[in-house]
Amino acid sequence: MKKFLTQILLFSSVFFLFDKLFYAFLLVSPSMEKDKRLELVLNGKMNKDIVVLGSSRGARNIIASQIGDSLNVSSYNLSYPGSNIEFHEFLLRSLITHNKKPKLVLLALDDPYELLPNESITFRLDRLYPLAKYKYINDEMIKRGEKNFLSKFFILSRINKKNFDIRRKSFTTLDTLMHCGSMPISFQRKNRQFTFQNDVQKYEKESELPEKIRAFDRLQDLCLHNNIKLYLVYSPNFKNHNSRFETRIQKLSHPAVSYIRYDTKNSIYLNKDYFYDQSHLKKNGAIIFTDEIIKHLKGEVRLPKTLLDKELRKSGRPIVTRNMLRGTLGCMNRTVFQDLRTYNSDTGFGLLDYFLAEDQTFLPEKFFYVSSFPFH
Repeated sequence: MKKFLTQILLFSSVFFLFDKLFYAFLLVSPSMEKDKRLELVLNGKMNKDIVVLGSSRGARNIIASQIGDSLNVSSYNLSYPGSNIEFHEFLLRSLITHNKKPKLVLLALDDPYELLPNESITFRLDRLYPLAKYKYINDEMIKRGEKNFLSKFFILSRINKKNFDIRRKSFTTLDTLMHCGSMPISFQRKNRQFTFQNDVQKYEKESELPEKIRAFDRLQDLCLHNNIKLYLVYSPNFKNHNSRFETRIQKLSHPAVSYIRYDTKNSIYLNKDYFYDQSHLKKNGAIIFTDEIIKHLKGEVRLPKTLLDKELRKSGRPIVTRNMLRGTLGCMNRTVFQDLRTYNSDTGFGLLDYFLAEDQTFLPEKFFYVSSFPFH
């Protein structure tokens, strides 16, 4: 019996040492990756005002730095080609857990497959495997049934085939990251002929996956409970806009959620020279669509004083002050100013809820408009 116990102890000791030898692969694996965005999230280095989430439509069609530069806020694109709503919810949850929460999230929707089964968009486990050394990542893989409880204690149970590939990765022509995380494409897909699709396909809500609907709900809840403004973004496809898909998404959305839909009347989106393929814009198209997003957000985002000063001086357009309005409208109070600010007309005044100087300077809405939400 004593001999048997000794053998068991010896075997356990050898196995323990052998198991720990593989920890080196876990340590090295993250450093071999070119796309380090998820690791930046885990290490608390993704503290941005605006974050873009989505699959390739978010990655290709929305240029985060263009938004950040225009609104003078920090922005980053955490969209992963081939990822689904479950992965987007995981990213947002991870972002909130390890970083200062963003003030605004742009979720680029996959029309019509956001909630439908589709093999081309999945939970990107391949982005988690290289980061298996992190307990947070291992716990997520256990939660998803990719690892078992033993992976909490044994390296051999935690390690993946991908961890043994210690070659340094490089970007492809499709997945080259800008410094802001976006991945616009400057060329058109080879050997792919596509024409504008006028017919709007029927949306089969009966085929929706319950796990995707639950993930969509959780993502909205994360935003609501953390006071994050959520925008659902409908980006252009080389086809007519699917209003049935939009109606279904709105039905499943919380009342506090807002929407940004591309300008369906813009003839640019009828020109294939602005598209990589039928579902993705080229960079020239992405710049135009991102500018549409910026114009929409300018009605929601309070800009810093320095940027407003810059815009005023650059435009050379007239401004309206409280004193000037008093001269024509009589005694003004805050309520009247609020009414004026929310008044939206080509001929009337809409006023900035922002004080440029001590005399409380305002700018007419028809020249430039910014409201008070959500940046303070």
